[in-house]
Amino acid sequence: MDGIKRRLTATLGAATLLALASAGTAIPSAVPAAAVSYPTVLGAGSTWVQIALDQWRADIARQGFSINYQGVGSSAGREFYIDNTVDFAASEIPFQPDELASLTAEHKAFQYIPDVAGGTSLMYNLTTPAGIHINNLRLDADAAGKIFTGVITSWQDPEIEALNPGLQISETTIIPVVRSDGSGTSAQFSLYLQNQAPTVWAAFQAKYGCPAPCSIWPPFPGSTQQNGSDGVANFVADNQIGEGAIGYVEAGYAFARGFPVAGLQNRSGNYTQPTATNVAVALRHATLYPDFTQNLVGVYNAPESNAYPMSSYSYLITPTTNITPAKGFVLGTWLIYIACAGQREAPLLGYSPLPPNLVSDVFIQEQKIAGAPKPPPITPQTCPNPTVTTASSSSGASHSSGGGTRGRGSSKVGTATATPTPGSTPAPTTTSSGAGSTTTTGSTAAPASIPVLSAAQLQASFQLAETDVKDAVKPSTALLFVTGAVLLVLLFTPVLVVRRRVS
Repeated sequence: MDGIKRRLTATLGAATLLALASAGTAIPSAVPAAAVSYPTVLGAGSTWVQIALDQWRADIARQGFSINYQGVGSSAGREFYIDNTVDFAASEIPFQPDELASLTAEHKAFQYIPDVAGGTSLMYNLTTPAGIHINNLRLDADAAGKIFTGVITSWQDPEIEALNPGLQISETTIIPVVRSDGSGTSAQFSLYLQNQAPTVWAAFQAKYGCPAPCSIWPPFPGSTQQNGSDGVANFVADNQIGEGAIGYVEAGYAFARGFPVAGLQNRSGNYTQPTATNVAVALRHATLYPDFTQNLVGVYNAPESNAYPMSSYSYLITPTTNITPAKGFVLGTWLIYIACAGQREAPLLGYSPLPPNLVSDVFIQEQKIAGAPKPPPITPQTCPNPTVTTASSSSGASHSSGGGTRGRGSSKVGTATATPTPGSTPAPTTTSSGAGSTTTTGSTAAPASIPVLSAAQLQASFQLAETDVKDAVKPSTALLFVTGAVLLVLLFTPVLVVRRRVS
């Protein structure tokens, strides 16, 4: 009987390995199922995208992969990458000239990979004289620029009152909250102001230095500095110290705390919110350079009535050859997850999903990483990104909602073009709003309602990811039948042999 137990135990172990080996998502066939041991991949950088990255690395951990990411700011993340402290970095802006020189000196390869889209937002803490929290503040680029350069210092300033007729704000002193660390969020905000409020930005730059993209925002009288997006959001949300405060963060940081963000005036005259849809509409006008970095001039000037003008992408900066195949396998697997199933969580987390054309770009770059697995076809079945549909996935490079186009040699969508404001930098190419878009010039529609993430919604996103993983490792019915038959044969054959010998 002990022999039978030993044989049964061994058979169950073999059956388990067989079932796991059949689930390519959990344990890719390129890796022997009996000897799976994945190294930890280290990353650091942007806090703008950290909410999403933390969610996605928690998801992939359920499949046995370990991603250690630290939100230290985009500038620090790029520096850590140059110094070989981390395997990848996250940033909203590419390497700067001095950083490129260091990379060249170190012979260190790198590439940019889009990970998610989102809106840089202006989170605020204001109340009416009756003590009711205000959630319908409106700002345009000029007023926002003057607030964050110290020109406008009072919430009762005539320029703010003109943008918000009838709105009574009890707080008087404006507390602009800026980043104390090198930040891609600061850089993106400065690029937006340089394009949309060029006179305001030029005066600030002349006084304090730091031309756009300005990663380290110069402190100015009346401002306060906080480290990281969490630091900015926590300060603004603190009713003890944050009354009258306004800071710039990725929208998810405000939504997660139940705080509003300013309706930002776009080219059509509307005041829009950084919802997933509004971000996607604006980013139809993004262009991509050959290295997959973005040019956002068209986004700032997007003509659609609901376009959120301060929308952008974030990047993961990854190596190609200077990484071990084992780490490359983990990193590549994670990138595939991010581009496909991970994007379903983007709207709940305050971001906008990557469209199919950028999923295709992710896959192109992912295959350049040493040891990375082959990506799946871009179909709804194999890549469950909510923007991937049967129609858009046939070529794997559709320029659908939310997508940018390649800067050089790319096809344009539609025929309309966006007109840059004076002082803007021309884009490599300009893309259109796509078919079926509408423009309402001069409209003053009320801001969209602000979605607030509940604990239940966040938990639902985790449960969805967990279900995906369980489904991935679930063997097919046929496999279970065959495995069961094998178990029955191996279990009862020795018993029958014993009985035959006794008889």
